[in-house]
Amino acid sequence: MFFGVKIFIKDTEQDPTMKICRIKRNEVLSPLIKSTTIIMAALIAVVFASVFVYYPLNVTVSPTSAPVVFQTGTNAGGTDLGGNTITVSLGSNAASADITVHPTYQTTYYEDVLRLVNTDSSTTYYVTIRVNTAVGSGFTTAKLIVNGVQVDLTATGDTTIGQIPASGSWQVDLQFVVPEGSPLPSSSTASIQVIYSPSSGTPP
Repeated sequence: MFFGVKIFIKDTEQDPTMKICRIKRNEVLSPLIKSTTIIMAALIAVVFASVFVYYPLNVTVSPTSAPVVFQTGTNAGGTDLGGNTITVSLGSNAASADITVHPTYQTTYYEDVLRLVNTDSSTTYYVTIRVNTAVGSGFTTAKLIVNGVQVDLTATGDTTIGQIPASGSWQVDLQFVVPEGSPLPSSSTASIQVIYSPSSGTPP
């Protein structure tokens, strides 16, 4: 026996009543959903921002005198080329130094113009020389020589010197080479930092 079954699929757009009902329900629910979402977001924000914990932390800074200082070398203030003077000026606390020299063609070597001294009688310090600004062009060689370790002044970068012993003193020399036949280089300044630390490691 066969039973006939018919399935009617009615287009709701053809039924004005259903169309109206659908529109009204969406119009009512949409603002309600939005309002609920906003309220929930506000409540969550309040929950996350309602608790704060404060821990005390004290930082005590107690400065000390510099354990490693500059001293003038035996040739500081001596006669330089062309009637000039080897000028070495130290800061008021010997924590900075300015050197002025007057090299010429070929190789000019300045011996013991400056000293680096460890005034600490019980601690050794690791020393690094950092060239922040290289000397101007025209020099084939420009070197700062600290305790026999050569630091290239024609390029920026760090050079590890070693450990200056307790109560130790290091000699600082300078060497310049200007090729003959080329114009003399213009006056320029190499900016250098002496970095020291009681522990080993790469300076920041």
